[in-house]
Amino acid sequence: MVRIKTCKALLFMLLTLAFLSCNSDDDANPNPNPENSEEIRATKEKLVGEWQLVSSTIDNKNASPEEFECLKNSTATFNQDDTYELTFIKLGSNSTTLCNRTVTQSGTYTVIGLNRVTFFNFDSEIELIDDTLQITSKVTNDNEEQEQVDIFIRSDNSELEENPDEETDNVETDETDEDNGDNTFDGTAVIQKILGKWQIDSNQECLQENTIEFKPQSVFEFIQHKETFTRRDLLNYNVSVSYPLPESINATIFKGNDMVVFDTSAACQFIKTSTLEYIVKDEKTIVLKNISGVQLLLEDDTTIKLIYTFTDSDNNEQVREFIYNKL
Repeated sequence: MVRIKTCKALLFMLLTLAFLSCNSDDDANPNPNPENSEEIRATKEKLVGEWQLVSSTIDNKNASPEEFECLKNSTATFNQDDTYELTFIKLGSNSTTLCNRTVTQSGTYTVIGLNRVTFFNFDSEIELIDDTLQITSKVTNDNEEQEQVDIFIRSDNSELEENPDEETDNVETDETDEDNGDNTFDGTAVIQKILGKWQIDSNQECLQENTIEFKPQSVFEFIQHKETFTRRDLLNYNVSVSYPLPESINATIFKGNDMVVFDTSAACQFIKTSTLEYIVKDEKTIVLKNISGVQLLLEDDTTIKLIYTFTDSDNNEQVREFIYNKL
């Protein structure tokens, strides 16, 4: 009888030691913190940084160029310390095109899994899809609730880079406040020489299609061609399209003095027609009214040199020269 009790006591002690040993092992090797999981680290690394809006749809329809002119300046910033800020730029009212409405949302975020993020005190749906940040919100237009989907991509995304050929074959014709209209020179004789169409001297396809035309009443028509276009070109002319760029794009946009045609099926996919006003400054010099950086020099009766001066992205002054021959 004593032996049986002794064995039972020994068995109890062994089980107790085993239990304590397991608990000790558990304490020494706790479950890994989910915040340090590989999926969460990868998602946070993907999220942190600056993002820019590149596409906006309302009920699956692209935002109008007027709306997108403002919306395209919207940004999202995610910081390493789990804080974020979203800034939406919107039209002020139906009677103005000024982008004077700024809607800002800020707070903290939590990465809860692979490409899954939650936001404190934010009722829109946030998703990380491939290389995009997608924000889905409910908006009210004309007393009707609609679904707005805004697509952001990282500001260092290659789709936001300038066209590498843009500096050599695209002249900006945006109006400025520069007043170059005060001129006392009688340019009648010069106008008689320059009236008509002139074509650029180039061996590059599409670029060689560029023409300028001097018309009566000081009307100047400038047509520029490029073989391809980029997301940056689309943003410059307020065109909202999905990401990545669709294979087929066909859009005609009017902006200021410009009419721009984007057509992926054309040999020259980008064509910009600018209708401006020219001023004869002297017997050799023609400028464009309220357009800075563009000067035309009459070399002889059949040759004009177009000089384009601009500031590049590094704030350095650049000069491009093109020769046009009279047709």
